[in-house]
Amino acid sequence: MFADSRSGKKWFIALCVAFVLAMTGCSAIPTVGPVGTITAEPQDGTLDVPVPYSPQGPSEDATPVEIVNGFIAAGRGFQEDYQVAREYLAPKLAARWKPEERVLIYRAEPKTVQTPKNETVQIQVEVVGSINAMGIRSDTAAGTTESIDAQLVKNKEGQWRIEEVPDGILVPEGSVATLFRSHSLYFYNSTYRYWVPDVRWFVRRQGVTAEIIKTMLAGPAPYLEGAVVSAFPDGTTLPSNSVPISSGEATVDLSADILQDATDERLVQMKRQLEQNLSSLNTVYSVEMTTGQSPVVIEPTDVPEPVVKSPSVGITQIALLDKELTYYRGAQPVAIPGIPSISSWNPRDPAISYEMKPIAFLNGDRNKLLMTAPGENVRVVSQGRSMTAPSFDPMGWLWYASDGGPEAQWGIHALPPGGKRGNAVKLTAEWLGDREVKELRISRDGARALIVAEQAGKSQVLLSGITRTADGIPRELAAPYEIKASGPADSAAWVDETTIVVMQADAEEPVSAEIISLGAPSQSTAPLSGMTGISAGTGDQDIFAETTTAIYSRVGNSWVEGTAGVRDPAFPG
Repeated sequence: MFADSRSGKKWFIALCVAFVLAMTGCSAIPTVGPVGTITAEPQDGTLDVPVPYSPQGPSEDATPVEIVNGFIAAGRGFQEDYQVAREYLAPKLAARWKPEERVLIYRAEPKTVQTPKNETVQIQVEVVGSINAMGIRSDTAAGTTESIDAQLVKNKEGQWRIEEVPDGILVPEGSVATLFRSHSLYFYNSTYRYWVPDVRWFVRRQGVTAEIIKTMLAGPAPYLEGAVVSAFPDGTTLPSNSVPISSGEATVDLSADILQDATDERLVQMKRQLEQNLSSLNTVYSVEMTTGQSPVVIEPTDVPEPVVKSPSVGITQIALLDKELTYYRGAQPVAIPGIPSISSWNPRDPAISYEMKPIAFLNGDRNKLLMTAPGENVRVVSQGRSMTAPSFDPMGWLWYASDGGPEAQWGIHALPPGGKRGNAVKLTAEWLGDREVKELRISRDGARALIVAEQAGKSQVLLSGITRTADGIPRELAAPYEIKASGPADSAAWVDETTIVVMQADAEEPVSAEIISLGAPSQSTAPLSGMTGISAGTGDQDIFAETTTAIYSRVGNSWVEGTAGVRDPAFPG
């Protein structure tokens, strides 16, 4: 229930959401196996289709509470545009009620309470999160509750019906993973060099291929607007509600305006984007792009560079050993030929670029950012207050945050490749407000900033899109998407394109890091006493924890001790 501010895009949940609740009242939730079998006959994509639920309509002389409970249960059936659920509504509301407006995810069974006036029934529910009409899931803090009033009236037959209730329906937390599937939409980064994922949630049902394409054509999530690029011009639509699939080939028929002023290079980019967005459906192996049912002809051009998805960061970390820079590989320090001594700076928090040159680090007081490389001297490239550990993006920009002082907010800064302290860019991020930045890590596609911040004594894990100029200069951080961690955090690292690991450092007590996926349940690592830092390579088995004495690598869900004395390891980025 409960109207959302982005109610204009209603197609995502249309019909499918009610089906989510269709199964919640059953003693067991049926599922089917792998996504459909490919045949030579045209079909549409599927994300597993459960058996439909057939709800019951209102019983004669039902009380207001019984009507509301029946309405909630009937919302589980999507057949004929929620026909049964609408039977619980007064005619005017039945005509305008939008069941797919917002999916509210709850933990305990909703409680319905009749107020002293028979005409009002209050629905009380413990909220876990919600999925809006764009398929964007937002989780809430533990213990969050909502109360929803349903206003009732007697019809001319003397039967109670709901006269007013917010749009939307409810789904229990335990059914989300079974009834929904997360799917990454993909957009280009500003250089068309990397794929940037945008995780959305779709119901496992027939016809999802068309929904995926429609959602992608509608554009990225708000926190990515301006940070990513679509090959398709604004306003491009999918005229049909179906994307037929025959022998593994999806035929995507698009509105004719895609051909207007489109070069062959742009058409190639469009086709690539369609293929990337459908590649995870095991019914789709290739894509034909058409307009007006006629194939779009793309003239042969030079083979474009591949677009990189979830780039690897290799197996070598940069670290400190006895206050000097070292590579850390295979649980052993490896000397860096030609690297100058940095011990006089009492260094900490080194970072290394994706090309493994240059290397940046902070001094012991965290008020100077320095840079060096094999065969190069150490130089100060920036100064500030309480600077965060530096982070390179794939374009070579060096990022950091610093305290703005008692009367100013924290600043987010980026230094261009080869730049000096005078040409660092300070990004606009008014939404930071009075937050204190604990960690800043740029994604491996260069389009997103992972920020751990503290506000009013509470930590937040935030994901913000990076807007750049046409020349690639970072300009602004978009209002962020909040990632809910199960506990406080002050450190974070990227694990892959949609997964991060967070932790709260404690030099004495056992610490469990949390691995959070944007499209799957989170998991906790085994506790490790005195964990003070975390780094991550490629995948959840390539995670390293630091204590005051040694570096530990993750094996299964256990920690294996590595070489003692190594500090502050970090993978490229």
